[in-house]
Amino acid sequence: MIEQYITNITLSLIGLGTLGLLILATSLYRKVKPIYEARFSIEQRNRIGQLAQDAYAWVERNYAGAGAKKFHEAVKYLTVKAGQLGIVIKSEEVEAAVQKAWEEFNPGKIKSA
Repeated sequence: MIEQYITNITLSLIGLGTLGLLILATSLYRKVKPIYEARFSIEQRNRIGQLAQDAYAWVERNYAGAGAKKFHEAVKYLTVKAGQLGIVIKSEEVEAAVQKAWEEFNPGKIKSA
């Protein structure tokens, strides 16, 4: 009879301990997730910037003097490379990255809208 009470108490304590661990893990996850996502976002943005510079260098060599076609080819190159790396990026961000790479390569020539 007393063994049954001890078993019930032990199982209850194990259940409460498990519940406490789950609550602790959930709260820790909620605190760590934004830090991880921010770090990933910064790394991803740096990677996109590097790819945009690569894209601009590639079109400068292959499409010299092509004007708007050169810009569109750079956008296409960056979109394909980002897709191969599993980076999801909006078209506006791709265009902005290519524009920034162009401005870094041509500091004296700033395009105005």
